[in-house]
Amino acid sequence: MRRLLGAAGQPSIRLRLTLWYGALFLLAGTVLLALNFALVARNFPSGGEDLRDALEERLDLEAGDLRGEFTFLVQREPVRGRQGVFRAVSASSLFDSLVSRIKEDTLRELLWRSSIALGAMAVASIGLGWFVAGRMLRPVHEIADTARRITDERLEERIDLAGPPDELKDLADQFDAMLDRLQTAFEAQREFVANASHELRTPLTIIRTEIDVTLDDPDAGRDQLEATAEVVRRAIERTEGLIDRLLVLARAEGPLELDQETDLADAVRSALDARSADIEELALDITLDLTEARVEGDRMLLDRLVGNLVDNAVDHNERDGRIEIATMQDSDTVTLRCANGGPLIPGEEAPRLFERFARLDRTRRAGRDGYGLGLSIVRAIALAHRGTATARALPGGGLVVEVSLPRSPTGATP
Repeated sequence: MRRLLGAAGQPSIRLRLTLWYGALFLLAGTVLLALNFALVARNFPSGGEDLRDALEERLDLEAGDLRGEFTFLVQREPVRGRQGVFRAVSASSLFDSLVSRIKEDTLRELLWRSSIALGAMAVASIGLGWFVAGRMLRPVHEIADTARRITDERLEERIDLAGPPDELKDLADQFDAMLDRLQTAFEAQREFVANASHELRTPLTIIRTEIDVTLDDPDAGRDQLEATAEVVRRAIERTEGLIDRLLVLARAEGPLELDQETDLADAVRSALDARSADIEELALDITLDLTEARVEGDRMLLDRLVGNLVDNAVDHNERDGRIEIATMQDSDTVTLRCANGGPLIPGEEAPRLFERFARLDRTRRAGRDGYGLGLSIVRAIALAHRGTATARALPGGGLVVEVSLPRSPTGATP
């Protein structure tokens, strides 16, 4: 009964396919029977002349031997002992009567036998249709069974359907590919939660330790209280910074209204002005090649993207280092390129900097510890704006990050 009815009590797809197979076969058989009946009726001898021609051909007579006016003597059956009486019957009427009787009997027999055959084949077609539908829908059942077995703790299940490269095979392959993406996303989410929890626990642990140490010291004076308060303040600032970056990352990965226009060149100048004190302290050599680079999107996120690139270039630089920033655009794309000096980075490690909480052993400014989210936010914002972000280690040390975004339709043509 389960195979006949679906989950909602409606006919199952297998039953519907079977009924469709049977109905189509019955319709095709009926049409074929009607055509066959019409062809036989049309080509059957329709009169005495046609019958005479057919008899002459069948009896190997000369053409015209049965033509003309002549009669047949037909003896009637004897009745009550009387002798049979001969009666003269004209050939024309006899042939017409024979043709009518033979045609009627033949067509009746054709219709009767064909109807029986059609009914038997209709029943057989329903049975075969049920079997074929089951065979064709078997991959669908495998997909459904796999989907029922999958949970967030068992994402390793795959259909791995074998067979010819047809539509169902493509569906199963796409389902497996979707599961691969889901498993990757779940694992990244678990790792992200674990890393975020660890990053948030660290400053909280520092705060708790400092407070406990201070409270346990009965001789704690003002100097010690001030030192504890300073440590707690820095830990709170770090927690606030981490939460701020996590919120930006969550916003970048959510739905956005990309309807605000921003010039990345102006955003670069603003970001450099905000870090001017640090740039002067490190005596960094700034080289700018800024042209108008207008993009449409979320202005706050785009400003944050540029700010993170500048922060990354400053914080991971060396004293007397360099920063080179350029913006450019063509008919379709706006490109922002930011290169900075610094310690040597292995080439294969550069793309990993876009991972969340990824940190390399690179020299940073004293007293500043990063969150490992700067370039992750850059990539998330770029992807949210239908763009790309790439990173490449420079041979002499340092990093170059390049972001490409769709150009605003109102931007100037280069």
